[in-house]
Amino acid sequence: MNIYSFVIISFLYFYSGFLLFITYNAKKVKEKGAFINNLTNSLVLIFALTINLVIVNYSDLSNIDFIVFPFDIFMSAFIILFFPLFYLLIYREKKRVKKNKSPSKDSASIPHAELPLKYDIYRKMSHLVVLGIILFYFTLGFLIQNIFTNILLYLPEFLSEVFYSIFVIEGDIRVDMVFTQYLVVFLVGISLIGLLTADFIRILKPEIYPLKKVNRILREKELGARLGPQISMSIGCFSIILLYGLFQPLGPLIICTSMTMAIFGDISSNLFGRSLGKKKIRNTKKTYVGLFSGIFIAFISGISMLIILRDFYIISIAGFFLLPIIGSLIIGAIDYADLEIDDNLTYNFIVTTVLFYIAIFIA
Repeated sequence: MNIYSFVIISFLYFYSGFLLFITYNAKKVKEKGAFINNLTNSLVLIFALTINLVIVNYSDLSNIDFIVFPFDIFMSAFIILFFPLFYLLIYREKKRVKKNKSPSKDSASIPHAELPLKYDIYRKMSHLVVLGIILFYFTLGFLIQNIFTNILLYLPEFLSEVFYSIFVIEGDIRVDMVFTQYLVVFLVGISLIGLLTADFIRILKPEIYPLKKVNRILREKELGARLGPQISMSIGCFSIILLYGLFQPLGPLIICTSMTMAIFGDISSNLFGRSLGKKKIRNTKKTYVGLFSGIFIAFISGISMLIILRDFYIISIAGFFLLPIIGSLIIGAIDYADLEIDDNLTYNFIVTTVLFYIAIFIA
């Protein structure tokens, strides 16, 4: 492990510790749901970081490190540049609040037990950003790799040697995907750092939070000490990539299939449930129409993703149908249970974990 990787991992552990502080803060203000959700997010991130380090440093299960050249340098540079820029946003917000001497219209969080449909659509559509991970794993990552190799022709030879010693280019898609694994870890990692930083400010110092318009897509229970849904989504994606992306190419295949099922299952459950649902599930706002719509769409999206990615990894006929069936049923069970933990975390983490181990036995 080089110095850049050590600094990055130490930084992520520091943020994990700060997540525990946010969790303690939720308990202190007696927000039980926020406490459970924040604690689960914290433990999942710590678990994923620790297991990843154990696998890459103390086992022969995978030869993929946490992060390497040039992405270790890029992530370190992001950390150095991000905080001064974010501080400028905070400073500008401080001046604006001080000048107005009263909360502005944007800074007034609008409490919604159930969001207006317009904002709920904005919220759900933002989840589609996660599909970019799939594009980088299986399409754009290879394009960026080719760009890197062409740039290296004009750089000092020792840089080329370092690059080629890590990313062996043999024309084998299973070998080439190692580059995309590091690329995805880098992109999701910097997103997580940025989102966590913003949410820490939102929770601890809401008056100087520079992204107050984001509060419009948060539900009432998410406006206090609870981590935002974007954090649960980021930690869910980052954790499964650290845990299962190491195992090429099955890991990325299961990760992308699970995330696709989670995203479309969640979107369809919410939108169909709100627009067509009548019969409520117990004393919740969820409906049976939404529940079964989510299960069905998750199943269809899972099969569709396996068809799209069939050139990357061949799964048996049994697995082709069994994995989407099991994944969609898990999504339905979590939706029905209506846990305090944000489903952006549980869908991604639980579905990917279960499907990965099933795929090992049936692939």
